Amino acid sequence: MANLVYKRVSTDQQSTARQNLVLDEAGIEDPVVFEEDGGTSSRLHPLQRPKFRALLDYARPGDTVHIFEMFRLVRGTGHILDVLDVRCRPSPPPANSSATSRGN
Repeated sequence: MANLVYKRVSTDQQSTARQNLVLDEAGIEDPVVFEEDGGTSSRLHPLQRPKFRALLDYARPGDTVHIFEMFRLVRGTGHILDVLDVRCRPSPPPANSSATSRGN
């Protein structure tokens, strides 16, 4: 089971320093970090953010996703429901089942 960390700032003038501090203080062991490049608008749907999509693709049942605050991920319940819908859908088997990014 992996500890997945998602970090994002809304503007290029912001940094992830506070997110890093809080997440470091949480003592998350062996985190796999997904950090959006530069400022990614909060108006952009979470499923349209490249690093968040990568996190969803990487995540497996039993993994834990850590975020600094909910607004780093979503702005409302509609987005939360969209993300849950994507994660709860059965995924089709890979075209080449011998090639996986993580051993299962």
